[in-house]
Amino acid sequence: MTPARFLESRRAVWNRLESLVSQAAKRGLRSLSQAELHELTRLYPAVAVDVARARMYQVDPVTQNRINQLAIAAHGLLYRRCSTRSFPAIWRFFRQGYPRLFRRMWPYMTLATAIFMVGMLGTYVATRLVPSNAYIFVPHGLDVTPGGVTSEDISERFRQLPHPPMATGIMVNNISVAITVFAFGITAGIGTCYVLLLNAMMLGGFAAHFTNHDLSFPLWAFIAPHGTLEIFAILVSSAAGLRLGYSLVVPGRMTRSASLRLGARDAVLLMLGTIPMFIIAGFIEGFVTPSYLPGAAKIVLGVALAAAVIAHLLMAGRQPGADAPAGIRRAGISS
Repeated sequence: MTPARFLESRRAVWNRLESLVSQAAKRGLRSLSQAELHELTRLYPAVAVDVARARMYQVDPVTQNRINQLAIAAHGLLYRRCSTRSFPAIWRFFRQGYPRLFRRMWPYMTLATAIFMVGMLGTYVATRLVPSNAYIFVPHGLDVTPGGVTSEDISERFRQLPHPPMATGIMVNNISVAITVFAFGITAGIGTCYVLLLNAMMLGGFAAHFTNHDLSFPLWAFIAPHGTLEIFAILVSSAAGLRLGYSLVVPGRMTRSASLRLGARDAVLLMLGTIPMFIIAGFIEGFVTPSYLPGAAKIVLGVALAAAVIAHLLMAGRQPGADAPAGIRRAGISS
């Protein structure tokens, strides 16, 4: 086929598609009738092929550009996302999408929790048996001596700081920790495991050190309001890092780059979902933790808050097939 014959045979198709695209661009897709919409969906693939054919037949650049722009415009009309306002989309993500993602990531969450519990409990037991071990696991800030610190001292040092700046600093610090744990997933998950284990050991050693000085209850009354949700958020961020590392080490039947892209998508969304948790924990740490509320009330508040978040993640957004395993999602059945 010669270039002239190609142009003659396809010009009517381009003109018709151009007319449909122009009408839809001005008045919206709803302005097209059912027959016109069907025609648009039928003509677009043919014109998309014409882009390559025009180059093959070495058609003049002006015509090539026209066909290319026409295909792009038709594609934009047919495949663009429905316009949604930002807030409803974000609300829908946290109400339905994020809980589904969290449940799909349960193997990584389980592994992160296991690493954390082993590190914390192991260090706690070791420090309880040999109190001097506390200075190995938590070398700085252990100024507790018998009779030197009371339960009031633990909160009083925080009451002396301005609440808003303190809450903001805590919130920013906690989010940076989550990002660090997540980012270390690129080291095949080794860095994530190391940072998670290190923090677990510090917490275990710190808790055992206070327990050795009969300050267990005031310590947990201080940590629980913000710490339960904060620790859970760090575990979720660690799970995101492990998901990223797994996609790099075990690509399966996919190429390593494709597996990494898929893993990074899941991991980034999983990590981003922890930001509200850290914001809430930061404000509680700035305003509730140093308050004069009874210690038991603070512990109940922290446990109840974390339990509510976990219950939401386990129950919200349940639909048939919504929690399909990753292998099914890779086959293109899920989003």
